[in-house]
Amino acid sequence: MNYRELVRPTLSNKLTILFCTFVVMLIITGFISSVIQSSGLSARNAFLSGSIVQSLLAFIVPSWLVSFLCASDSGRYLGISEGTALRQYVGAVIIMFLFTPALNAVIEWNAGISLPDAFKGLEAGLRKMEDAAAETTAVILGVTSWWGLVSGILVVGCLTGFSEEMLFRGGLQKALSSSGINIHIAVWASAFIFSAIHFQFFGFIPRMLLGACFGYAYAYCRSIWIPAFMHALNNSVVVVTAWLSGRSLINVDIESIGTYSTGQIWFAIMSALTCGFFIYFFGSYLMKSPGDKQNHYGDIQ
Repeated sequence: MNYRELVRPTLSNKLTILFCTFVVMLIITGFISSVIQSSGLSARNAFLSGSIVQSLLAFIVPSWLVSFLCASDSGRYLGISEGTALRQYVGAVIIMFLFTPALNAVIEWNAGISLPDAFKGLEAGLRKMEDAAAETTAVILGVTSWWGLVSGILVVGCLTGFSEEMLFRGGLQKALSSSGINIHIAVWASAFIFSAIHFQFFGFIPRMLLGACFGYAYAYCRSIWIPAFMHALNNSVVVVTAWLSGRSLINVDIESIGTYSTGQIWFAIMSALTCGFFIYFFGSYLMKSPGDKQNHYGDIQ
């Protein structure tokens, strides 16, 4: 029996499969993670091990199952088998580089948001969640050994970047865009959920902007590998800079470039303008899918 004939490829079916599988896998992941934490591993190794399990089960499995049940070609549906070109990766690196100062300014602004007095209790709770996330990040990035660098890049950078793109772009965004939803709505809805699911209010806006950036790259290129590369690059830069800083090899805080507190807000403005200029004039050539012979970007007509 052809299992793909059991499920109609409607939007409701795709989202139901994606959501239900995600919840089930998340429960299983939580159980396995609790076992790992009680195994005697260090806090960092336990967290990385749990992240591997979460990436494989909760992020990759749901999107793969949707593609298996609702598409005739899973690899093509997800964008795994879509070809890529070197120019696309070059374009992705340039865009991420140009966008960083502007993103830093947004990060600083979002982190400094203060809620009205009536919501101070809520703000205190949200700040507590931010502090807990910061503590976890400090544990992950606080190792200065070579193994700490390699494991950080492989798990936090590459695996997390790929698996999250599989779920939010290959799974959620593709489910929306392949079901007749306007591509821009699909991109921003997926970016919104991508940011919301991290449960970090004071980093919500910049993470949503990053999600939209990855989403448009996926729509333009048709390949999951380009947004996954951009996501992995973003995460890996954080890992590498923290490692270099921990070894006292650099004393520059990359995350402060373009921020108001350093008096470089003008740099953030130039960053946004230059990035937009670059995408407008050079994005067509650099990011277009190799198989796209017409003058349009992948899913964006």
